[in-house]
Amino acid sequence: MAPSPVPSRRSLDDEPQTSTATAYRLGLVGSGIDMSLSPAFHEHAGRLAGLDVRYDLIPRDATHVPDLGRLLGELAAAGYRGLNITVPFKQLAGRGDAEPTPVVAATGVANTLLLGPDGPTRAFNTDYSGFTWAWRRHFGTDAPGVVALLGAGGVGTATAAALVELGMTGLRVFDLVPERSHTLARSLHQIDAGVEVSVSSSGAAAVAGADGVVNGTPVGMHWNAGAPVDLSTIGQQRWLFDAIYSPIETPLMVRAAATGMARISGFDLFFGQAIDAFEIFTGHHLAAPIVADLESRMLVLERERGV
Repeated sequence: MAPSPVPSRRSLDDEPQTSTATAYRLGLVGSGIDMSLSPAFHEHAGRLAGLDVRYDLIPRDATHVPDLGRLLGELAAAGYRGLNITVPFKQLAGRGDAEPTPVVAATGVANTLLLGPDGPTRAFNTDYSGFTWAWRRHFGTDAPGVVALLGAGGVGTATAAALVELGMTGLRVFDLVPERSHTLARSLHQIDAGVEVSVSSSGAAAVAGADGVVNGTPVGMHWNAGAPVDLSTIGQQRWLFDAIYSPIETPLMVRAAATGMARISGFDLFFGQAIDAFEIFTGHHLAAPIVADLESRMLVLERERGV
């Protein structure tokens, strides 16, 4: 699969809303976010676009899940205009009172929220749109084929929904919590009743004979080293996507490169979803020269961290 030209704009469920505000206070809520590039991306994007943007990291772990609604209300009252949401809050964010896009309504997963004075007003999934952008950037109109999905959490669900729209012919899901796999299957059937989804008994069973592999687990991150499946099972497939970008070159990505597989990195997803989130938050389109500048700068920052 040869890379195709970068699309000028990804397809979103909805066009971003334009705001009349002159300052944008944004943030990321979740756990394990200390290495996130989001503050650097959004604040630099703001400077390039001539906007006053502040982006904060707001670390919260699973013990705060019951308090997410209250936290979002407090952040809205404090002047936050938009939030990115990551683990372990994506499912809860998708089930809130904010108006959902169709993909959020179908999957129950959101990672981008617009806030008004009283709390969230709109819920988006920019993992979904960001992965769609990354796929088309690398593979153009090529179809995904049969896909093995490791991990049916927030990013795995969003990626699977995007793959349905991209023409995936079948999905094999493995998650350590089987009910999450069945929940994902039901969600995908709301998007396309004809999509074939099966629940695998192991990661090895999922990837055997698949055309592509998706890692939607945190295994491989800087704080959770390793691989979600035995690396000997990777190499016969055509392509691999690892949602992790800290580091970019996870064991799965290294194995895929060594065996000649086409790859989409977690950085690709991060970058595509960040562009979409910025445009949703601010209502300002990022022109191609700005996108190129941002990509170059973010890659330099990621390499400098040496994760």
